[in-house]
Amino acid sequence: MGNSEHSVELSRSFAAIDFETATSERNSACAVGVVVFEQGSPAETLRLLIRPPGNCYDAFNTMIHGIGPSDTRRSPEFPEAWAQAAAMIAGRVVVAHNTAFDMSVLRRSAEYYGYGPEPFPFACTYRMARSAMPEAGSWSLGIMADEFGIPLAHHDPLSDAEAAGMLWLALSRRFDMTHLQMLDRHSYRLGYCHLDSYKPFSNAVASKSSSKSLSPKDFTPRHDPDPEGPLFAKKIVFTGTLESMPRREAFQLTVDAGATPSLSVSKRTDYLVMGVTDLRQVGETGRSSKHRKALALAAEGSPVEIIDEEQFICLLAGVRTSPEHPRSAPSVSAVPSAGIEARVAPMRVATSRAPMTADTPFHPPVVRASRSMGYGFGETEIRPH
Repeated sequence: MGNSEHSVELSRSFAAIDFETATSERNSACAVGVVVFEQGSPAETLRLLIRPPGNCYDAFNTMIHGIGPSDTRRSPEFPEAWAQAAAMIAGRVVVAHNTAFDMSVLRRSAEYYGYGPEPFPFACTYRMARSAMPEAGSWSLGIMADEFGIPLAHHDPLSDAEAAGMLWLALSRRFDMTHLQMLDRHSYRLGYCHLDSYKPFSNAVASKSSSKSLSPKDFTPRHDPDPEGPLFAKKIVFTGTLESMPRREAFQLTVDAGATPSLSVSKRTDYLVMGVTDLRQVGETGRSSKHRKALALAAEGSPVEIIDEEQFICLLAGVRTSPEHPRSAPSVSAVPSAGIEARVAPMRVATSRAPMTADTPFHPPVVRASRSMGYGFGETEIRPH
């Protein structure tokens, strides 16, 4: 699907979306915000609470967005909620800030319920801002909202969606280019959200050589690895297409972290990093041979962990995200480059905490108004118990 097919809609008529999740699982959507833009202004909005599977929540997630089990006890489940959102975005290009997260939530939630959403083209304001403004250092939605004077009540899905749409428009104005010109300038191709033929919003250049021609022996650390880092001395295998970097860069960053990249899964593998899978290559199961091997080894008791691209990037930055490694804040010294910090900035990382249900007592975080837009949410700070 080419960019030119949507050249008019890119600027005049498009939709912006944002999801919040109840747990670290991508299929746990608990809220969605949708804003339709017409002629450069918000024209229609939707904010829906969604009942996640089992109505279970991680306390950390509730601390971030303020939504808990009692809020969604009687809310519609994902298929019903998304049907309303889909009616609004039909025929439009969709934008979001960090589509690697939002599109993953949509796809994983749809797969969980056996629901087939209508496909649509999409673009990522985070990726576009990062390419257009490399000097910014951080491209999180909060930083970009401050840069462009966009009102934001962060982690309210409607406010986040509207801010992403306003950022999409602001980038075009800042650089005096149409969106089509910006896509072409930075070599981006619109993504395509489809359960069977997903294509990321990407400007990655395909490697002239396949991953099979890459040898771990060809890579050496560009600095002294941190022996306390979560990836130090680990063996890592990749499968599928990574959205944020080519496989060669992933190998280099792995070695920089003191880990060893490998081409095949074995009992010595610590992590299998899952990229986007091409169903034409893996068949109806949707699982590559590496994925199947890792699942089999895990069933036999091997310690291999299957993680997604975002979790890999967080581990590179020193953020431990698995049950084996409780989350810790990344230190500046643990971050190998500004590029990794930038990738971590917009991601929502959940810890491995006991899930909350509607009967679980919860002490809500203090909510203080910050650039409030009247949605009832603001920035949060932790109240000691």
